Amino acid sequence: MALRRRCFLVYLFPLVLLIIMALIATRHKDVSSVLDYQQYVRFLLPDESVNVKIDWKTVNVSSLTPEQIIEYLMWSNQTSCKLSHDFGGKMLKNPSGLDGQKAVCLDSQVAPKAGRCIVYSFGINNEWSFDEAMESYGCKVFAFDPSMKIGNHKHSRSVTFYNFGISGKDQFDNKKGWDLKTLSSIYSILKEIHQHADVNIDYLKIDIEWAEWEVIPDIIRSGMLAKVRQLGVEFHLSRNASLDTFYKRVNIIKAIEDAGMIRFDSKYNPWFKGKMPAMNNITASLGYEISWNPTE
Repeated sequence: MALRRRCFLVYLFPLVLLIIMALIATRHKDVSSVLDYQQYVRFLLPDESVNVKIDWKTVNVSSLTPEQIIEYLMWSNQTSCKLSHDFGGKMLKNPSGLDGQKAVCLDSQVAPKAGRCIVYSFGINNEWSFDEAMESYGCKVFAFDPSMKIGNHKHSRSVTFYNFGISGKDQFDNKKGWDLKTLSSIYSILKEIHQHADVNIDYLKIDIEWAEWEVIPDIIRSGMLAKVRQLGVEFHLSRNASLDTFYKRVNIIKAIEDAGMIRFDSKYNPWFKGKMPAMNNITASLGYEISWNPTE
């Protein structure tokens, strides 16, 4: 009797194994048809023992989920800069932290050269900490903000203020009373001050409250990005924007990287958050400080 039972179990085990394998194959077929590869791996391996990473440098933006869009905004290729310092900013509460700072890469091959570096700073709002920090570092700083409604003047020995702002085209905003110019136009105006025509902008800071979405494409189209050594931008999201708008804006950011800049720092704004209905009702930061340096 015992011998018969052992024989039965010997034949039963392969049958059970075949049934289990068939079920796994069926599960594989059903799941892979509705989930992308990363989600699929997480479905099969809920302990996430396999870590599937996205190559953000080559990713197709239109394939990203809303959650991945937020992940992309927070991603940084920190290995591209071994020494990054934050310049400027002011301390805020609830939560406590620094706001308005800009990351500057100080690796020898890309660091601004103290004593002969040039900084363009767009968006001041009477908060001069970044500009004064770059002045202390040893740069000449050109600051721009028409919203302050004050005339051109020397803020300090090496910080010069201009009462016009940056835009995707040269224009005068009659409603706001602002004189707006493209980066290439501003660069042309300041050529004589720079002393020679092909000088680089060692650091370009842009914090202009949503206008960055029209300014960045113009900087890329005009070829001015080739004159920028480092770039720091605060990007602003609108909580009620459509999903299509989110995709378009992520493509604008990625265009900077496609043009040859390397992202080395990204910080989200913890004081500027909201729920985004078009993004699966995600509640996340609506502001991101992102910095790039050149490929060389």
